[in-house]
Amino acid sequence: MKRAIALGTFDGVHIGHRAIINAAIDKAAELDMEPMIYTFTAHPMALFGKRPPLLMTQSERIAALGGMGCTLSADEFSAEYAATEPEQFIKMLIERFNMGCAVAGFNYTFGRRGEGSVELIKKLGKKYGFAVEIVPPVMYKGEAVSSTRIRACLEAGRVKDAGEMLGAPYSITGPVIRNRGIGRTLDYPTANIAGWEDRAVPMAGVYATRAVLDGEKYPAVTNIGRNPTVNGEHTTIETHMLGFDADIYGQTLKVEFVERIRGEIRFPDVHTLATQMKADGEKARDILKNS
Repeated sequence: MKRAIALGTFDGVHIGHRAIINAAIDKAAELDMEPMIYTFTAHPMALFGKRPPLLMTQSERIAALGGMGCTLSADEFSAEYAATEPEQFIKMLIERFNMGCAVAGFNYTFGRRGEGSVELIKKLGKKYGFAVEIVPPVMYKGEAVSSTRIRACLEAGRVKDAGEMLGAPYSITGPVIRNRGIGRTLDYPTANIAGWEDRAVPMAGVYATRAVLDGEKYPAVTNIGRNPTVNGEHTTIETHMLGFDADIYGQTLKVEFVERIRGEIRFPDVHTLATQMKADGEKARDILKNS
């Protein structure tokens, strides 16, 4: 059976990506084909040391794509792939997957140095006899949704906008590790998350979040930054789960960013910091009740 193949990197699997994949599903039904997603296991730019901060880990992205109702094929992006001529790449899809329809976003590029364009796909469709469906951009607040735009929103602390474009709150998942334990001395224990170094991280500050532990969601407040009041040296992501106090060191915690509360502040002393942390917690509760 021929396949209608959705093509892309799909970092974040945002609402624009989902429109492409759903278009492949629709074309497959229309043309009596099997819907399929073709992507790479890692971001292609990683091969050149230019990979942008990721919106999802590789495993999260593959899992999300695998749940879209299509056959999924994810190849390693190698030097051989990077050197492939655009037409040769399309011929590979035809020969290897029996591609009968290519489905791509309006700005999709492929092949050596990204020289292949959607206009070339249309020409090759006529040459090799496969259908082509180019999906227009999904718009949000007057601009096209893209992984680049979502990263920019995160860098600016606009996690609510990022979540709208992703179709779900932006999240970071990692193991809980021991830190200096200063939060506990202030009666405000925090879970310090590790393993996020390759990820896009929201702007330093305090956020209303939801913490997901063993499938259960808890209201939370998360600080991203260097903790200047206590002379922190490195950026950390620390989450206080409201109304929750248990030892979760070593467990995996997912943090969903809902809304930014404030920027990072250096307070005159830890007592002032503790007072502000409690106020942040109350603000987070109010935000989460209404979102």
